[in-house]
Order: sequence, then C-alpha cells, then structure tokens
Amino acid sequence: MTNREELIQELEQAPDDIVQSVLDFFHRVKATRKTHPLAKFAGILSDVEAQELKRAIAVECRQVDVNEW
Repeated sequence: MTNREELIQELEQAPDDIVQSVLDFFHRVKATRKTHPLAKFAGILSDVEAQELKRAIAVECRQVDVNEW
C-alpha cells in the first residue's frame, strides 16, 4: 500500500474534526512550499540518497575534537 493509499484509508475512517485538521495542515504546507526560498530543493533526493546523506552527517559532522583548541 502506498502512502497516499494509506492516508486515504485513514481519512475515510477519521472523524470530521481530524479530517479538517489534516486539511488545514495540508493547505498550510502547500502554501509554504510555494513561497519558501528552499522549496525548490524539496524532493530532489531519493530516499536512498537522503539516508546516505543523513548517515554521512551523523558520522562526519557531529564529531567534536576537544583537544583541537
């Protein structure tokens, strides 16, 4: 089942107030993606590329050498 199919299934079973909250959130996200300066970069990485990037950041960028100073 795709994410879209799962979302539709969940929405079909959800009470109206939750559906309205999800719809409001969706509209806010949609509006922000059009105007945010980084929006043009959204979705440019595949899931595999994103995982590799996250792993590289965790391994390489979060290291602190306390003796460096």
